[in-house]
Amino acid sequence: MLLLYVSATIHGGHLKLGKKLRVLHKTRFQGAGTLRVGDRVTFGYELGGAIGHPILLQPREPSSEICIGAGTTVMNGCELIARSAIRLGENCLVGPRTMILDSDFHGIAPWERDRPGKTEPVEIGDNVWIGTEAMILKGVRIGKDAVIGARSVVVRDVPPGAIVAGNPAKAIGSVYARGT
Repeated sequence: MLLLYVSATIHGGHLKLGKKLRVLHKTRFQGAGTLRVGDRVTFGYELGGAIGHPILLQPREPSSEICIGAGTTVMNGCELIARSAIRLGENCLVGPRTMILDSDFHGIAPWERDRPGKTEPVEIGDNVWIGTEAMILKGVRIGKDAVIGARSVVVRDVPPGAIVAGNPAKAIGSVYARGT
């Protein structure tokens, strides 16, 4: 945890860490923005795969913010990179090597690539399960209780309880329709 504070100081960023934070895997903070972490958050897991890949939390701009809700687990090798905001709800599970990006980071056309690209916040509701190597892109809102399949690329909003998979991710079911 001390390394997070040192990194934040070096990069000019700010940390607001909740109680009972567990850092079980190499976790890096980079950027001039703010990282807010709720109580009982866990970073990494010994048996979680991607053991050689650190977790990267990067609120790049001074006004950028990454918020991680209470009880959420972010697995090894995940990258959360924000130019504006990424907000993860409470009790979420984020699989190994997942990427959550709120920006294109530069223009799309060749003559625009030296300029900033489009940026829109990412909002992820409570109790969302994101599978291994998923990619969540700018402007996406994921409703509570949703499930994102492994290696899915999410480019549009996901309703509460939806199960989505694929590239681009499409609805394949609902957690509310399943029996107990």
